[in-house]
Amino acid sequence: MKRPRVVVTRPSNGPDRLTERLQELGCEVVAAPAIRIGPPRSYEALDTLVRAADRYDYLLFMSRNAVRYYVQRARRLRRGGLLVPASVRVGVVGSATAAVAERAGMAVAVRSEGRTGVDLAAAVSALASPGAPVALVQAEDGRAEPADQLRAAGLTVTRIPAYRTRPAAVPREIVAAVWNGEVDALAFASPSSAVSFAVALGGLARVPAEVAVAVLGPTTAAACERAGRKPDVVAARSSAEALAEAVAAFLGSTSPISASG
Repeated sequence: MKRPRVVVTRPSNGPDRLTERLQELGCEVVAAPAIRIGPPRSYEALDTLVRAADRYDYLLFMSRNAVRYYVQRARRLRRGGLLVPASVRVGVVGSATAAVAERAGMAVAVRSEGRTGVDLAAAVSALASPGAPVALVQAEDGRAEPADQLRAAGLTVTRIPAYRTRPAAVPREIVAAVWNGEVDALAFASPSSAVSFAVALGGLARVPAEVAVAVLGPTTAAACERAGRKPDVVAARSSAEALAEAVAAFLGSTSPISASG
């Protein structure tokens, strides 16, 4: 029996659990990174944070890449000792970011139940004292809503750009395969990958109806809708495994689902 073909659009800088899990579930993976992750235009703000993290009560990471770039600079500049001072509480968005932080040796104090920075901002707003200083570590073009929500709760917020997301060139043969319905699903793990891939396609409205669009979380779902296509599958948990399992389940059924993984 022919294996379902799934286009994975997120960048891969090593083993990718989304790809691995899809393959374990019997899918053929077509790699088409739609974005590239790289250093910020300047490390000044991030390096200042690394050197003086104890100025903050909370250090909030909006993504796994935010953790990775912070850790990279901390190990380069601090050369030993704790990555985060013991007096600072670490907050993360979702279980995947928590896992990266904990593997690096950070003690995660706050983890959002939801999958967005706004969810983490709500959790911290309920815990922090009025006026508490908060460092929010995110992409250069990261969403402003989490910082706005924290400020509205009376906290003092500094946004720290830790990395930069840029569009990547999607191979023409993959664009043609999508247009021609030669793949079974597109998997988007972030709004930036969905938007960049949509640009390459000339809009997600050009995706044939028989090609499923699967996303990780409501923010990415909203990005797809703005780009011209409502997702068929929304993974209910914020993890690569949940997205892979949601895609595989959908490809074995005939109706849209929200899978818990």
